[in-house]
Amino acid sequence: MPVKSTLLYVSPVVPSLTGNGMAMRAAAVLEALAQSYRVSVLTATLYQSLAKQLPDSLRQLCDDAVEIPAEQIGGSVAYQDQLFDVVHVFRLASFTAAKPYLNDDRSRTSHLDLDDIESKTYRRIAALQRENHDENLARGSDAAARRAELLEVVAFRQFQRLYVCSEADRQELLPRCQAEICVLPNVVHPPASAAARTPDGVWRLLFVGTLGYYPNEDAVAYFCTRVLPLIRQIANCPVEVTVAGFGASKRLRDAARNAGVQLVGLVPDLAPSYHGADTVIVPIRAGGGTRIKILEAFAHGCPVVASTIGAEGIDALPEQHLLIADTPEAFADCCLRLKQDRSLRERLIANALALVRRAHTPEALQRTIDCLPEIRARREFPTRYRPLDG
Repeated sequence: MPVKSTLLYVSPVVPSLTGNGMAMRAAAVLEALAQSYRVSVLTATLYQSLAKQLPDSLRQLCDDAVEIPAEQIGGSVAYQDQLFDVVHVFRLASFTAAKPYLNDDRSRTSHLDLDDIESKTYRRIAALQRENHDENLARGSDAAARRAELLEVVAFRQFQRLYVCSEADRQELLPRCQAEICVLPNVVHPPASAAARTPDGVWRLLFVGTLGYYPNEDAVAYFCTRVLPLIRQIANCPVEVTVAGFGASKRLRDAARNAGVQLVGLVPDLAPSYHGADTVIVPIRAGGGTRIKILEAFAHGCPVVASTIGAEGIDALPEQHLLIADTPEAFADCCLRLKQDRSLRERLIANALALVRRAHTPEALQRTIDCLPEIRARREFPTRYRPLDG
């Protein structure tokens, strides 16, 4: 067996296999890298996660784990006496925390997992905020987009390899940088079985997402005010809408209450929610990356209606894996189609589950990691690759 090289994993969120999509990607990639590297983790907490500290299941895979609060970023002395073969930085927000470890004396190579092209995402959010007449928020998002774009320019020169979550993002970045760009797919853990809900005469719709994130708040408000009234006009049965996620603002709580939509807050185990849903709705109108919650719905056997942006970055085809709608009328119509057409539901569920099992499982991610040139070479020629001392 070759001796494992060392890797420092820098993350702005506590990695967790459950919770929001950012934490789930951080955990999945960490889990895969730990099969090939001796991993130390530095969590510089900038974003909320379901986990308050690295879960035991992940900590056991690592040599060490250190968590620092946001106010200490840039001044941390964690791992100051250690050398690493690779510094792996998760998301652009971690760049500042990772800087002390990125010079030539501290590591052989450095990788950046963008997960999302943040400058593009902030510009989209700014446009949506202006559409919603949230001008102050839009100015803040414009400023964040400019900061992200400047940081991307620096980062794209600093790192030898970039990771993205979709081929579409890879193609978009190719003209912007000389670094190698690899796709690491977002993944979910499919349940052992995905039993269908027993019909009871109620049509149940489910939205899952962190509600403190503007595109998710907008999606729920948009659905409550512009889509749900149309659905209730055409439905011939009671309609229930459940929204699972933390961080709802007063404005969103008011909109949900007026629409008769149930906000259930943070749900640690979403399996019962998916099992109880007839349709998962993803009416996202801004954002980036890929929606792990769509993959999660696919894995649990729930048919999905999404916007084009909501389904972006996933190799899911309209009418084959999910339904796509970008207007209130079209979204309501797609929901009605799923209610009325059992064969359509069953076809979408089967195709979507097959897609997840083929391309979006931990095993699929591990295969991608195992094919990286340095890992393949170290496996084939172990005596040529010696870890750094430290």
